[in-house]
Amino acid sequence: MIAYNPGQMDLPAEPQIRWMVRRTAGLLRLGAEPVRGLVLPTGEFFPDRFDGSPASVAALMARVQDHAGLSDLDVELAIVSPEGEAQTVSCSSGACGGTGKIDARLDRITRRNDGSYRVALGAGEVRNATVLTTAMIRSVGFMFMTESGAYDDLPGPEREPATDLVAVLLGFGVLVANGSYIYAKGCGGVQVHSATRMPVDETTLALAIFCKLHQVPERTAAKHLEVTPREHLDEAMVWADSNAAVMRQLRADPEAVEDDDFALSPAGSWLSRLFKSKKPRATRPTEDDLAELERTLAVGQPKKQLDPARAKRLAEIRDLVDESLES
Repeated sequence: MIAYNPGQMDLPAEPQIRWMVRRTAGLLRLGAEPVRGLVLPTGEFFPDRFDGSPASVAALMARVQDHAGLSDLDVELAIVSPEGEAQTVSCSSGACGGTGKIDARLDRITRRNDGSYRVALGAGEVRNATVLTTAMIRSVGFMFMTESGAYDDLPGPEREPATDLVAVLLGFGVLVANGSYIYAKGCGGVQVHSATRMPVDETTLALAIFCKLHQVPERTAAKHLEVTPREHLDEAMVWADSNAAVMRQLRADPEAVEDDDFALSPAGSWLSRLFKSKKPRATRPTEDDLAELERTLAVGQPKKQLDPARAKRLAEIRDLVDESLES
């Protein structure tokens, strides 16, 4: 196995990648599976009209709980004003208003002795769909982690990023990735904020892992991502393609993965990286295409006669290689 080289791509450092893969294995073992597949910011998944009213805030929270498979949990929302005043809203009624700031801390969520949860939202968060939805998604991630016992043996500093990771594994990866890199206009110009604890390169890597685990096409996720998360996902999918064996091991032998018994591969061959940077996604060859092309380049014309359609495909790829190298 070739040594992993994190400097080759815009990806998290190797120790963080290994942590993400190990933690993914543990969360899968605890049942972190999507109920609705990949949840997208469309009317299919969020059909309720949102107008910022207490009823619509409560309906959105209920919808997020449902997509996470946690509708049975009793949740009370508290909308906190800048002055610190809180108004509560259950899943059916309440009130909210005012302004506030982005807050990604888990201490916004409290589990009561009766098993119900209280989630505090800043009034300003209610006015930004991405921030509000991300806050709710992280809250249900906290609920899953708590109900499954996933926090029990987790060191304190790992709780926040693990909550983002489980939110991705529950199907909210596109929404979490968009929430990890938010452009906001202010008096001083455009600024970048994050409503997650994991940065955009980590949330998109987690999304790439999810896509491979559940056979979700990259384009399905990419078309609903903002520009920066989409570019990071592009790179993360190269890594996931190159580590298909690790993706399979997550399903076949998660205990070994949790014990750090797995090997990472480089993020793509020179051919795959050539096409990744030079060609539109729709025209890029698959990793299987490139592997076969590399074999033919190494040994010449294969002894076995290729299917005419396959031979034509390889010829087209050779032409693309020549074109890319010439440019």
